[in-house]
Amino acid sequence: MDKKRGSFTSRDLALVAGLTGLYLVYGYASGVTFQHNILELDLFFLISTLFTIVVSMTGKRWSATLLGTVNGLILLGEPLAPLAITLSLIPNGIVFDLALYTRDHTIDRLSRKRFMIAGALGNLAMATSGLVILQGTGFFQAKGLDFVLTTSVIALVTNPLVGAIGALFGTIVVKRVGEQMRSPLVR
Repeated sequence: MDKKRGSFTSRDLALVAGLTGLYLVYGYASGVTFQHNILELDLFFLISTLFTIVVSMTGKRWSATLLGTVNGLILLGEPLAPLAITLSLIPNGIVFDLALYTRDHTIDRLSRKRFMIAGALGNLAMATSGLVILQGTGFFQAKGLDFVLTTSVIALVTNPLVGAIGALFGTIVVKRVGEQMRSPLVR
């Protein structure tokens, strides 16, 4: 069974839809509960976990990009969703996918370490693009320089770390699911 080639199957798209639903429902609950007090770190963790799961389960290139794009476009229509998070989901997915498939890495040879690197780099791209969006929309205009620097340092340091931890968690989930199916998906 060659899962690496070809277009997405209906099973793959159903998985993307299910993970999208999970992210959106959790994101809404998180926004209501935490009201942006934890700087959406839980969402950075979750998206990295979901990217790892979708790539591992589908075995298709660009599946993280597809998941990030679908989530980003749906959230774009939600007025309460932070624009910086919404639009930065797309570069997160792109960088996550690109980080997985550099040099000689194929879906069959992806390791836990590779997923953690992809999670960290994807979340770094998300943090960077989010900060650019916040700057471009004038969010930082009324804030002091201390706030801008503190927010930037927190975003650029903690978000990649949270992304790596989220990807690690995703590999554990995938491995457990694979063991249950007698077919380990992540080495």
